[in-house]
Amino acid sequence: MSALIVVCSILGSNLLFSFILSLIVYIRSQKYYRPLIKKDKDNNPIDLHKIYDAFHPHDDVCFIQLWFGAFFCAFIKIFISLFIVTFGYWHLRIVRKIYNNYDTNPEHRKKLKNLISCWTWLFLGINGVRIKKKYPECKEVYKKYLGEDYDFEDDKYSLIISNHIGFFEVVICMYLYAPGFLAKSTVENYFFIGPISQSLNCLYVDRENEKDKKKIFDSLLSRQKSFYEEQNLSPLVLFPEGTCSCGRNILRFKKGAFYSLLPIKPQIVSVDQKTKYHLSVGASNVILHYVKNLCHFINTIYVAILPTIRATDYMFENYKSFGKEKWEIYSKVIRKIYSEVGELEETDMGYRDLARYIKAMRTGFYDPNENMNFEKKEKKDDMDENNKKDDILEINTKVEENNISNEEEKKDNDEKIELKEDNKEDIKEDEKENIKEDYDNIDENKNDKKEKLLDN
Repeated sequence: MSALIVVCSILGSNLLFSFILSLIVYIRSQKYYRPLIKKDKDNNPIDLHKIYDAFHPHDDVCFIQLWFGAFFCAFIKIFISLFIVTFGYWHLRIVRKIYNNYDTNPEHRKKLKNLISCWTWLFLGINGVRIKKKYPECKEVYKKYLGEDYDFEDDKYSLIISNHIGFFEVVICMYLYAPGFLAKSTVENYFFIGPISQSLNCLYVDRENEKDKKKIFDSLLSRQKSFYEEQNLSPLVLFPEGTCSCGRNILRFKKGAFYSLLPIKPQIVSVDQKTKYHLSVGASNVILHYVKNLCHFINTIYVAILPTIRATDYMFENYKSFGKEKWEIYSKVIRKIYSEVGELEETDMGYRDLARYIKAMRTGFYDPNENMNFEKKEKKDDMDENNKKDDILEINTKVEENNISNEEEKKDNDEKIELKEDNKEDIKEDEKENIKEDYDNIDENKNDKKEKLLDN
């Protein structure tokens, strides 16, 4: 009888907590799904969800489904996930001390990679995330942008890039590659996360000073070169979009991943957009989205692994219109490949647009001129950057002209000095001849006087 009471109390508590959890998630999620009607500068009603479609969630939320999932699996997932993360963490710390040369020793690197893959596989499994790898046929698209004679056999890469639809692809990358990530320098000293990031050989950079981006780019380039020189065996993973999308679009790429022009391994992460709930985050709150995932039994993520992309002369020659600099051409070509192979719609939106969208949902305030102001600021920044480049080019041209004029002047001076030295030598020779003539004249005079005295 007492056992029955205990079981009933546990089930009752679970039912109550799952109801409260589901209700909170359902209410907090409604702002992402109900219409968000505002007025533009002409006072016409507009739906912001349509304007920011690249970030708007395209799934649905059902309270009964959330409650059912929360009751049967949410709390079980939480407890087992905590168990996996805790034991995986200490296991990793112990193995790191044994195989401490994992950055340069292939055997040590392999042991650590297998360990990370094992624990991340368990974590994904208990959270109901099912991975389906795909190898799409994309040779024609590659030849279109990289040239007919593109070599598909060369598959060595130091950098992996992926589109960003949520937080689970970070764990998926750890499962597939056990790579390093780009992280703030302070992360290295964080409790729990610090040792994991060290095991992954993350690249730590100082992000406090946004103006000093050149140092970050140089650090990335140095890390990639060290991979090819076998001084560091961990490839890096970057998400060039810089933020999460809804999974239907490919956002504007940032510069960092393409600055070096070195080979890149692309992967395309996608979800089944037809299901009622999927793992693309978009503008959703990350914690809220994870709790929603806990309330669902199984979710599938498709990972399309593409051949390595290398910058080619054909690409730079035939797609000059994509940008003034080589990295711009490289990034836009890869974005085109993502769009055509992954069937993703291109958009020029980025992190700033996501921030404006979230602000409008949270506060209900929308300034129709804000987009225009940001666009003007971005254009002004681009113009300033171009003006700086023009100024640098002009300065370099003037320096080269000055160097040329200095060299010519130096050459003229050298010629004058040589002429002077030649003249000096001629003068010396003339002086010697004059002196010799004088001596001869003196001798002749002496002889004449001597002859006269003898005659006398």
